[in-house]
Amino acid sequence: MGSGFTRILFATDVHGSDPVWKKFIRGADRYKANVLIIGGDITGKNVTAVTENPDGTYSAEFQEQKHSMRNKEELERFENILRTNGTYMYVGSPSQLSELALDHYKAEKIFSELVLERLAEWVDFADKNATTPLYVNAGNDDEPGVDDVLRGSKKIVQPEDRVIKIDSKHEMISGGFANLTPWHCPRDLPEEEIARRLEKKVVLLENPRTAVFNLHCPPVNSGLDTCPKLDSSVYPPKPIMDAGGIVLFGAGSTAVRASIEKYQPMLGLHGHIHESKNIAKIGKSVCINPGSEYGEGVLRGVLVNIDDSGYKSYQFVAG
Repeated sequence: MGSGFTRILFATDVHGSDPVWKKFIRGADRYKANVLIIGGDITGKNVTAVTENPDGTYSAEFQEQKHSMRNKEELERFENILRTNGTYMYVGSPSQLSELALDHYKAEKIFSELVLERLAEWVDFADKNATTPLYVNAGNDDEPGVDDVLRGSKKIVQPEDRVIKIDSKHEMISGGFANLTPWHCPRDLPEEEIARRLEKKVVLLENPRTAVFNLHCPPVNSGLDTCPKLDSSVYPPKPIMDAGGIVLFGAGSTAVRASIEKYQPMLGLHGHIHESKNIAKIGKSVCINPGSEYGEGVLRGVLVNIDDSGYKSYQFVAG
């Protein structure tokens, strides 16, 4: 890359969707990008249990619909649907699935194994197909074991605890954590802890004003963090309604916003809130959330062009 023009392809919240991951890796060639960055939440959220019946058929319930598969070929086609959606599949006999329904620890262990198994497949795909620098961070939904799988890659760099030189003029710090959510995710943190971690990262930069802040959680009340407000007194949390409509609010981080306001980085790359695709200015900092539509197998990303003088332009992309 050297000095001069650099094009970043940034995406986030791919949540286990096979086609989204593959489109992203191949996006360097499609979009003529010099650098690929994923900002977190790379693993899926759900497992669909498939019953292996005594007669050799299979049955499952997915998205409130019943599915019947007559043989392994139809089961494979069903799994491809799940993989597009970002869902994992577990096949068991009626007795095995009944046992799992009563054994939360064992069910969680199987879920973790499925998550890391697919991620290992993704790492292998990246190692064979990536043609540019590739930075993949975990997000607040991602379990701790994700980091070790990413670090085992020949091509992927896990940037969480590192300062990355995007090119000869621009550095990047990364943070996959988020402020506390009603879902109690693995990397949810109090705002005070987020602020402490951000300070530790920023002091390592040569010049924060020419840097990229790759922070999974967007700054609060920025237009990048608008989503339904949830009632966490019930589980699963449900949207709060008012006058017949869903109450919306800014769910982002106060600590992230304070850090951006203080240090004025060239660029903020964010995700976390899937439905809040937007670009915002906070002082001189350009902050972007490309949104996510992983459940449909759609890659939503943003191309950002920078040069020695700083940020130049952006373009949302989807495909």
